[in-house]
Amino acid sequence: MRHRGAVLLMTLLLIAIMSGGIALLLAQSSYVLNLSQRSRGDAQITKITSDLERILPDTLSKIRTVNDLDAALMLPLSSRSSDGRFTLDISLHSALGVFNINKIANTDGISKDPFAALLPALFARYPIAAPNTFINILLDTIDTDISEREAGSEIVALFPDFHNGSIENVTQFEQIIARYLALTKDTQILNVPWERLIGFEGDKIDINYATPDIVSIIVPRMDAKTLHQVTDLRTAPFESKEQLFSIAPELSPLYNTWFVLYAPGTPYPIIGEVAMQTNGVSNHFRFQFDLQNRTFNRLEIIQ
Repeated sequence: MRHRGAVLLMTLLLIAIMSGGIALLLAQSSYVLNLSQRSRGDAQITKITSDLERILPDTLSKIRTVNDLDAALMLPLSSRSSDGRFTLDISLHSALGVFNINKIANTDGISKDPFAALLPALFARYPIAAPNTFINILLDTIDTDISEREAGSEIVALFPDFHNGSIENVTQFEQIIARYLALTKDTQILNVPWERLIGFEGDKIDINYATPDIVSIIVPRMDAKTLHQVTDLRTAPFESKEQLFSIAPELSPLYNTWFVLYAPGTPYPIIGEVAMQTNGVSNHFRFQFDLQNRTFNRLEIIQ
C-alpha cells in the first residue's frame, strides 16, 4: 500500500513538473509569437506610412473648398506594385460626422452644457438598464483622477494601463462598454448604434457629413423629410450656413454650438480605412490625417 502511494505521489509530481515545463514552453512560444507578430506589424505600419506619405499629402493639398473636400472623400485612392503582389486601397471619410463624446465634460469630470444632455436623450431613444452607471464610467474616464463615482466605475483601478483624461479611440470605448457589461450584465448597450452617434475628434459636427441619427437626437423637432435632405439624401454639400438654414431653419439657433462647415486653414481630421494585400495576405488599417498640417496620427492595425 505504501509502495502504491509512493508511486502515485511520484506520478503526480512528474505530471506537475511536465505540466510546468509545457506551460513554460507555451509561454515562451507565445512570447516569441507575439514578438514576431509585433515585428511584422511594425514593418507593415512602416510600409503603409511610407505609401500614405507619398500618396495623400499631394492629393489632399488640392482641397480648397467644401466641394473639393466632398469630392476627395468620394474618390477611392489606390496603389499597385508593377508585379501585382502589393495593393493598397484607401477610403476616406470625415471624422466630424458624429459627436465627440469627450465634449460632455472637462478633464475635471464636470459636465458641460448643453452637451451633457446628449446622452440622456440618446438613452431615451436607445434604452439601457443603467444609464447613470454608463455615464459615470464615461465621466471617470474623461476626468484625470482615479476616484470612483460609483463602485467599479473607475476602470483604471482594475487596469493600470488604462488611460484617463479622454476617450481616445474605438478600442478604449469598447473597454468602457465591457466595463458596463461587467457591472450590469445589461446587453442592451450592444444595441446602441455607437458608430453612427459618437466619435473622438473635433469641437463640432460637420453638417455635410453628419449622420441622421446624431442630428435627429440633437434636433428632435426636425421632420424626417428635412432630416434626410440635410444628411444622407443631400445631392451636394452645403457651402454656407445660410444655404443650410434655407432648407432646415430649425438648425439656425443651434448651429454655432453644435455644427460647422469645412473652412480651409482650420484643423480638420479625416479618417482613412486602408485595405492592404501583400503576396495574398490581407491587412486592414485605420489612420487619421489632419488637413491643416498634413500630419498622420493614430495609425493602427485593426485586422
